[in-house]
Amino acid sequence: MRDLIEVITYKDTANAHSHGHTQIVLPLSGRLVLDVENRQQAVQFGQACLISTNQAHTHLAREDNHCLILNSLPAWNHEIESANNFVELNTQAKAYLPFLSSLIGESHNLLKTQQALNLLEHLLPIPQEKIRQADTRLAKAKHRLDNNFQESWGLAELAADVHLSPSQLTVLFKRHLKMTPKQYLQQRRLEEAKLWLRSTNKSLDYIAHKVGISDASALVRLFTKHYQMTPGSYRTNPLH
Repeated sequence: MRDLIEVITYKDTANAHSHGHTQIVLPLSGRLVLDVENRQQAVQFGQACLISTNQAHTHLAREDNHCLILNSLPAWNHEIESANNFVELNTQAKAYLPFLSSLIGESHNLLKTQQALNLLEHLLPIPQEKIRQADTRLAKAKHRLDNNFQESWGLAELAADVHLSPSQLTVLFKRHLKMTPKQYLQQRRLEEAKLWLRSTNKSLDYIAHKVGISDASALVRLFTKHYQMTPGSYRTNPLH
């Protein structure tokens, strides 16, 4: 198997061929023509060519070029064929290319490379029936927060549990839940506080300790900000 990340200079032309893995060609400089299953397009920086497993492809290069090549992308379900072989990159994807290029030669740190490549599922239209891998990681992270909300918590530790970087986990939460992991945990703690307020006469300090909030004043501040009413008002009139 070829390296997950390569930089290649295409020259002249080549016979049509295919790979037993997915491949993405991302020009860094120069320009070339790519042909995938008889669909041709000239590509340059800011564009990408997505080549599904076993798709026949070739190239025509008449000028100097350097292309970032991503082989067997972890986030790409290799059984699903790309509907659009040629795509335009958004600003975030273009800004990410130099970092990916810097990972060449990091074969000894496969986890780091795979984590970096997994972020592309949020930056490129990766062909998938569903982002199943992302769903699994999100579900695992949510399960930990849902069931251990009262414990001390750190983003780096949670991200490591699901084999992502902190920034990747944050992107995943924002994409699917429209909030950061910290915001999700805070919401989970406040929901539990509401349950204690409805069903017991325990003090705010006691409830804060039970749900993982530092003290009563922090509970009042967070509760009021989130629900626009104090814990005392909610206990008296639990409308929400």
